[in-house]
Amino acid sequence: MTMPTLETRWLMTLRGRITAPVVVPPMHVFNVEEASLSSPRINAKAVNPSGDWVRIQANGNWKLDVRLMFQTDDGEHIYCHYNGVLRMDPGLGDRLASGEAIPGSDIYFRSAPFFETASKKYAWLNDILAIGKITSFGGGEVVYELFEVL
Repeated sequence: MTMPTLETRWLMTLRGRITAPVVVPPMHVFNVEEASLSSPRINAKAVNPSGDWVRIQANGNWKLDVRLMFQTDDGEHIYCHYNGVLRMDPGLGDRLASGEAIPGSDIYFRSAPFFETASKKYAWLNDILAIGKITSFGGGEVVYELFEVL
């Protein structure tokens, strides 16, 4: 019997900048100051309101609940929401607290974004499943590479 494989293709880059959180244990709520989507097929910037709710688990890991509204460079609107997980390995909290930009190779930080739009041009986003892998996180900035699951 052959094992199934998961095929993906690069979809876009998601970049964001967040503020210091409002902390109400076990929640940290971050305002998304700016965010963008970029690829040959789409370029968009986040518009307000957009935010990032993080539940801190007893083991220190983060569970993400992110909601972003984007406006494309041609005036269309796209809603993006995703859940995810950051595994808080030993020493990672101290590195983040120092403002260090941590490369994706040093951190398990994954997301599962979904997109919704009424735009005919970008309607293809409504019908895909995507996954995100962090490439850099720290100092209030986050960069994901997003992949479409085929």
